[in-house]
Amino acid sequence: MTTRRGIGNLLAMVAMVVANVLPPSWFTKGLKYVASAYILGGFLLLVRTGVRRRRPYWTAESWRRFLAVCAVPVGALVIMVCMMTALELRWPIAGVALSHAREVWIVIMMFFMIVGTGGLVIMISRFADGEPTRQFALPEWLTRRRRVYQGGSR
Repeated sequence: MTTRRGIGNLLAMVAMVVANVLPPSWFTKGLKYVASAYILGGFLLLVRTGVRRRRPYWTAESWRRFLAVCAVPVGALVIMVCMMTALELRWPIAGVALSHAREVWIVIMMFFMIVGTGGLVIMISRFADGEPTRQFALPEWLTRRRRVYQGGSR
């Protein structure tokens, strides 16, 4: 299902692509900033919605667990930025141009980028739309706890 925010984000991404294709000018810089601000503003509104919906139900412990899990995609993005910096500064650890080591470095960097951006997008969207009364906990398969069937209908 399409929403207004989704269409707006799509238009913002198209504006970014157009700004990259056009020759550099004050207009293309402004277009990039406006498009980035629109997308970031949408994410911040989703976070605000999730916080407002969960504030009455979540305990301090569930907030701590949620922030600890959010640290994983943020950490992946930090690692990706550090790897990109090493690549840009031509540090020897990143390998020489057109080498196999450089290709492996770039593939690993892309993996961290996908984990970081995808993880944040998934977490923010579930945070905004999920059931607010459920306390945050790690998935059952990760904690190795077994669910006890207590009867009744679901």
